[in-house]
Amino acid sequence: MDIRYHLKRSGKRKKTLSVQIGKNSEITVYAPSFTPIAEIDRFVEEKKGWIARTLTRQADLPALPEEKKIATGEQLYYLGASHPLEVFFEPLENAGLVFWDNRFYLNCSGGRDIRKRELVAWYRKKAQHYLSTRVDFYGRLLKLPVKGVRITSAGRRWGSCSHDNRLSFSFRLIMAPPPVIDYVVVHELMHIRQKNHSSQFWDLVIGVVPDYQAHRRWLRDHQHLFEF
Repeated sequence: MDIRYHLKRSGKRKKTLSVQIGKNSEITVYAPSFTPIAEIDRFVEEKKGWIARTLTRQADLPALPEEKKIATGEQLYYLGASHPLEVFFEPLENAGLVFWDNRFYLNCSGGRDIRKRELVAWYRKKAQHYLSTRVDFYGRLLKLPVKGVRITSAGRRWGSCSHDNRLSFSFRLIMAPPPVIDYVVVHELMHIRQKNHSSQFWDLVIGVVPDYQAHRRWLRDHQHLFEF
């Protein structure tokens, strides 16, 4: 398998190499600025099996749905369940998104881009609070110190752990069921102990989330529903 990849170097990275596969099967390798090409090629070669499996899974995914118009009647996910959206404009009421009685209400006068910004702002706020709470819970339980929790707009990367133990999560993760969210939290916390995906790492995850593979499958099968 001849692997073609885009290389992105960063002076902020200390030692770690990572590989990411985008929506259109683009392979991107992230590396510290000083890493020799030969070492990067060896890293990609070691990841060849994982890359092949990931590309195969992507090819088997259902076609992405049409881009949401963010209009009345569409469905939005929150904590694993989908709820109808109602869009309106009432100038005497507060603008923004509200979730009430299992329904989303968006008071917005602008077009799709502005409506999307309102949705993202709401989801980011909810994700920051909910994920910080779950990180605090599991961090205390597992005695793993965390330097901070950041919410990103990543489309397919649910979470990450930096070299200095700062955790990042996509705001879209708040759309998943609580047990799935907890799996991702535990996954990233365990990277504080193991900065890799070795068998030792997965043993740590299994010790807390024995059915983690079911949660991984759920994310893989439903991630296309979380786009807007």
